[in-house]
Amino acid sequence: MQIVKEKTYIRIDKLFKKYGACEILNDIELNIEQGEFVAVVGRSGCGKSTLLRLIAGLEKPSSGTIYVNEGEVSGINKDTRVLFQEARLLPWKPVLKNVEVGVGNKHKEVAKQALESVGLGDRGNEWPYVLSGGQKQRVALARAISAKPKLLLLDEPLGALDALTRIEMQQLIEKLWFEQGFTAILVTHDVSEAVALADRVILIDEGKIAMNTKITLARPRQRNNDFIYFEKLILDRVMKKTESSKIPCQSDKLEYHI
Repeated sequence: MQIVKEKTYIRIDKLFKKYGACEILNDIELNIEQGEFVAVVGRSGCGKSTLLRLIAGLEKPSSGTIYVNEGEVSGINKDTRVLFQEARLLPWKPVLKNVEVGVGNKHKEVAKQALESVGLGDRGNEWPYVLSGGQKQRVALARAISAKPKLLLLDEPLGALDALTRIEMQQLIEKLWFEQGFTAILVTHDVSEAVALADRVILIDEGKIAMNTKITLARPRQRNNDFIYFEKLILDRVMKKTESSKIPCQSDKLEYHI
């Protein structure tokens, strides 16, 4: 299946975000097409997770506007789901009941199907504490996709996983994206992960969009010389950041995996 880009699904106009005297996002202008997979990279403190929370409606802009499907974002949208770095499962509910939270308790069969789609159809009656970190994230992903969202926001959901589990989760996310056709925005410190998953990679630096690169690689992605070219292109731009350009109220971190 090939995702068809139908129209602009997200439009961000002159977006600013401040926390007190600290300016996190500065005049962001961005369009994202329906069904597109976009990755947002940059050092810690650059504003990428803040941008994701604003799109999700979890925070309000200081100024500017975000439109999702032509409607202005003013709160949490029923067609939007967020996958966080922590699975955030409810420890007092079995796995299947955790997935049912995404669709409501009257949709047990839908929750079962979602759990099967992430390879955990036989773990529905188990408790979250017996699962590995990767399995917990699969349950969280099942909960997120169970309602068939039109927009899936991924806030570094694979950052705490080991390398092999991380690759497996990347492949699973891409598979579900192909099958369901939702628009996806991934925030990550991992340049390799961004190139592996995204149609486009956005680099944020000092609260501004410093790079907007289309990844012109066939899917599924092969880690060949062309893949490495895009990794190096983006990483080289990230590493141009100097001490004098640091955001004063944030720290820096960057991961790079091959």
